[in-house]
Amino acid sequence: MRTPSDSELRFLFEGDERQLQQFIEKHHDFFESYQVMDDVKELADELTVEEQVPVVFSFVYGVAVDWREYDEDIIRYFGEMLPDGTVEVESTDKGMDVTYNGQVHSIELSFTGKDRYITIRGFQEIIKDKYQIRLFEFSYLSDTHEFLILPNQRWEELDAQYPVQNKEMFRIIDDELDFP
Repeated sequence: MRTPSDSELRFLFEGDERQLQQFIEKHHDFFESYQVMDDVKELADELTVEEQVPVVFSFVYGVAVDWREYDEDIIRYFGEMLPDGTVEVESTDKGMDVTYNGQVHSIELSFTGKDRYITIRGFQEIIKDKYQIRLFEFSYLSDTHEFLILPNQRWEELDAQYPVQNKEMFRIIDDELDFP
């Protein structure tokens, strides 16, 4: 699991150009291995530093979900981000059975395009005692949404420390949220 440090979370909300370059250098091997270094360089030409920071941060710590993603893969992607649990997923006639820390939870799907967010909300419900998933606002109008999953306590701290920026940067997963 890749978990952002306290200083990296501060960078997400307070980052300047120098810190952005330090973050890119620190994660250079990651960017190269996932072949996104060219994307990182293009961002510098297209976006302000303030706009670049959450995008570059999401490359390292986010979960990307395309609107055509397989629901089982969405569960696996989020499961890989959890440090303390095991997540398994199995397709069923009605949707999926998700096993989290040995306990089976069913997520019923509609077998329509709405299933991506049915899956995300279902997984959020399963992990809600410890973790919360939020959508990076910059990705909302895209066909690929970027998410950050953090422990509840960390989100509470960020909400208290950066109330305005946090609401501008992230969208809480609710019943209305879906791909536009």
